[in-house]
Amino acid sequence: MKQIILITLIIFISVNIFGQDKTAYVSDNYTKFGLKPGNIPEVWEDGIRTDGVKGTYEWWYFDAHLNDGTTLVIVFYTKPFTEIRKGLIPFISINIDRPDGTSIKKAHYGKVDEFSASDKTCDVNIGKNFFRGNLKDYKIHFKDKELTLDIKMHRTTQSWRPETGHFIYGTSGKEFAWLVPVPKGKAEISYLYKDKTYNLKGSCYHDHNFGNANMADVINHWYWSRAEVGPYTVIAAELISVKEYGSEPIIVYCLSKNGKTVADDGEKVKLFRTYGKMNKVGERPVSDILKFIYEDDNEHIKYEYTLVRKKNLMAIKIFDALISNAVKRKLAEMVSGLNPAYFRMSGTANLKVYKNDCKTEDYTSNKAIWELMYFGEPYK
Repeated sequence: MKQIILITLIIFISVNIFGQDKTAYVSDNYTKFGLKPGNIPEVWEDGIRTDGVKGTYEWWYFDAHLNDGTTLVIVFYTKPFTEIRKGLIPFISINIDRPDGTSIKKAHYGKVDEFSASDKTCDVNIGKNFFRGNLKDYKIHFKDKELTLDIKMHRTTQSWRPETGHFIYGTSGKEFAWLVPVPKGKAEISYLYKDKTYNLKGSCYHDHNFGNANMADVINHWYWSRAEVGPYTVIAAELISVKEYGSEPIIVYCLSKNGKTVADDGEKVKLFRTYGKMNKVGERPVSDILKFIYEDDNEHIKYEYTLVRKKNLMAIKIFDALISNAVKRKLAEMVSGLNPAYFRMSGTANLKVYKNDCKTEDYTSNKAIWELMYFGEPYK
């Protein structure tokens, strides 16, 4: 009996150690990626990194909270992330959610020969639409028959990336990369929609993502958030890998105060979530409360960052949004093996600061925005 148990244990260990490629982590190998050590990116890093070739994806993301209560999100893509097996498919998505409950949504596909992008700086062009900047100042322009949109963005908080910004999955060479040129900035936005002009100001954010593997092959789901609370800007996210990589979570975290990064070691952070409630539209469980706790024993400091959901700004199954034809949509699910869902939420953010176990600061904001992206099915 002991011999059978021993053999079984050896087989179990062999399968789990040698038969699976579990590791998921943020790389600190700066030389490999041609980066300067540290957490501040250079201008060229916000330029194109993939050229849109098959097996890659890339996007430049912008969001803003505006003074009339409007929230705006615009993203320039080399291709929709569901089309990673294909070559260049220039794509722009826009969501403007207004305080009266109305929304403007755009999904714009450009022609391949209309796309260009620089590898020296952020200069992405899809036809006459563009996303341009140099880590400090940016301009974004979009125009179609209904909507003309112009954005000016000025960074007010240090640019940042988590170590190299490259998330490595196993030994297969699969990567997901992320940097944040503008953790917080000032935005001036003008848009003309159906013959009415809106001129608004507010705070904003810009990040840049790229990779060389289908995200559904490495990531099951993620929560991503940003908030401005008192003198602090918070970026916090948890990415849960697929079972092949042990469902390993990677937490990334950046806390800035008065424009300077003061805490960004994801290894010092734990995320606690309330039990997820199934959302009927996206058919995925969504947590109402997230709490990120950062503890640094050497500095005797703790930050508690709590998000409380008030409403969903968006809840969709991705293919429903991208493909109107039901037959084509089902075919896309079968061919890709994907059925992704996306949620964008708003609510309150609270940040408490403790030094030597005594609370020294406490701030709350009603302008938090965060998202839940599900590539795979919920874990049982």
